[in-house]
Amino acid sequence: MSHKSYTENLPLSFHLSHTIFNKFIPKMRIVFEKGSYSIGRGNTLEWVRVRNPSPQGLIFLPPLIGGNLSQQISMFRWLTRNRYDLISFNYSGHGNSSGNFSLRSTLRDTLYMLRYAYSLSKDGKLPLFGIASCYSAIPLLYAACRLKEPLGGVVLINAVLKLSPGAVIRSFWVYYRKMLQARTGIKKTLEAIVHYADFLFPGIRKGKEYFGILERRKVRLLRTLADFFTLDPLKRVCLQKTPVLCLYASQDRILDIYDGGVRINYKKELQRICPQTFFSPLDGNHFLPLQVTRDKAAKYITSFFLKGLPERYPLY
Repeated sequence: MSHKSYTENLPLSFHLSHTIFNKFIPKMRIVFEKGSYSIGRGNTLEWVRVRNPSPQGLIFLPPLIGGNLSQQISMFRWLTRNRYDLISFNYSGHGNSSGNFSLRSTLRDTLYMLRYAYSLSKDGKLPLFGIASCYSAIPLLYAACRLKEPLGGVVLINAVLKLSPGAVIRSFWVYYRKMLQARTGIKKTLEAIVHYADFLFPGIRKGKEYFGILERRKVRLLRTLADFFTLDPLKRVCLQKTPVLCLYASQDRILDIYDGGVRINYKKELQRICPQTFFSPLDGNHFLPLQVTRDKAAKYITSFFLKGLPERYPLY
């Protein structure tokens, strides 16, 4: 493993153009460490750690597909104000991480990096927590189970719990029929797929050769398709003792694919995986665009890391 570090003495708000919370943040001396972690066969994962002068915990932030480590660090940089260190990384095929991307590789990459983060937390005598959004919940919960629950707490934000190709195909078919009605053909179907991707992921850079920062030439396409139809990483996962705070949007198009309405099935599935789960709905869509909603989420997260879960674990 290699790494380098540098320091800044800037107001944290200078870096918080896309954060959840950015009010009344004092000046702090922040140390950035960047490096690469070997995962064998000559492959490495790029990582970054943001260090607080006197941390009270370390928070592990797995990335999103097509996103990079700076995205997660920027989103949760406000937690350094509460004296938490942050660590994130790039999946294989993303940024300066080597190798090629597949869904299966996200499980492996997260397992390696969570093990590394756990070693850092033990060396620093710090509790280790995790925050995962959307798809990144799957590799995080998978890795936490494989490592026998090293996390003192997990926050899930609009977490996807399964790939469920059948649900995705049904959702696309409904969208296709509404959009094209009686029109058919390969060209119209491809056009509908593009519009469907924009419908689910607005504002994300997409094209034939890229999705976010992920380039097509770095994707094991056939393996990824096979993974999509065959993988069910959380099927045998159960985190019996790990407390989990699940924040989910009330108008989330992506979660609607798997369970619409009041999300009874969604909650039951997560409680099967993580029995110690507390659910809290948030106003808005998958991306939580309203600042008032982000502020509310920040308060929930801060309270959870400091105090743990409430005594009750409601299903609704």
